[in-house]
Amino acid sequence: MDIIRKFNDFDLKRVMRIWYDGNLEAHDFINKEYWDRNFGYVKRALPEAEVYVYEINGFVAGFVGVDEGYIAGLFVDREYRGMGIGTKLMDYIKEKYDFFTLHVFENNYGAVTFYENRGLLKKEESVNEDLGEVEYLMYYRRKKEE
Repeated sequence: MDIIRKFNDFDLKRVMRIWYDGNLEAHDFINKEYWDRNFGYVKRALPEAEVYVYEINGFVAGFVGVDEGYIAGLFVDREYRGMGIGTKLMDYIKEKYDFFTLHVFENNYGAVTFYENRGLLKKEESVNEDLGEVEYLMYYRRKKEE
């Protein structure tokens, strides 16, 4: 059975594996050492954040992290991509928030397209100070019902 539920401490190791592998795969234009350096910080921050996991028969296949209306990350395990999990996680967040933002690297074409296809719009473009990579600030605003 598939469910989306709140992250708990037992999920930490699995979520960190998805985060690390996902970053290496999606951001091959960024040096691996960057993700290695940030691993400890993310591992400490995750339990404090608002994180939801997508679980299939008790196995965590993806997750989304939100920090006060900012999507800090949305990741799906490589083996489970293309099954609609990312879309279901995004829809879950759209139900909870009328407005949210996120950053995505310009060179992460798959993610940019994914977000655009789910109704997010580019607000601005800037250069990430740590990496020198162009990134977009994207946003979602729920349409008011008439």
